[in-house]
Amino acid sequence: MKKLLSLMFVSAILLAACNSSELSITEVQKIPQKVQESIDTDYTLQLVNDSKSDVKYIIFQSDGSVTAELEERENILDIKLDTENEENSELKQYVYKITRGDAQYDSINVKINGQDTPIDSSTGF
Repeated sequence: MKKLLSLMFVSAILLAACNSSELSITEVQKIPQKVQESIDTDYTLQLVNDSKSDVKYIIFQSDGSVTAELEERENILDIKLDTENEENSELKQYVYKITRGDAQYDSINVKINGQDTPIDSSTGF
């Protein structure tokens, strides 16, 4: 009985950790099918919203390596994408998953190498 209770307690802790409500951005290696269907390769910067959750996807095409980070200020979410150009590099697609968590923001601002950049397309599923 003690083992069962211990197992249930550990499981509850792991589930709570997995459902963390922190704002985060992570690069996606396996792109969900619905996101893939929403991507238009004619655009450099896209935003795809998952209407069933508070998850958003940023799709960015670059000929260099990209790093991404988030910053909250007042009611604005800044998505910072920094590129490092590589010689003779082909255009590559980067997909980032943004988990809202408990963050409260009214607008999203994307900065590429420090410059405010408009989103070419915003869609949802």
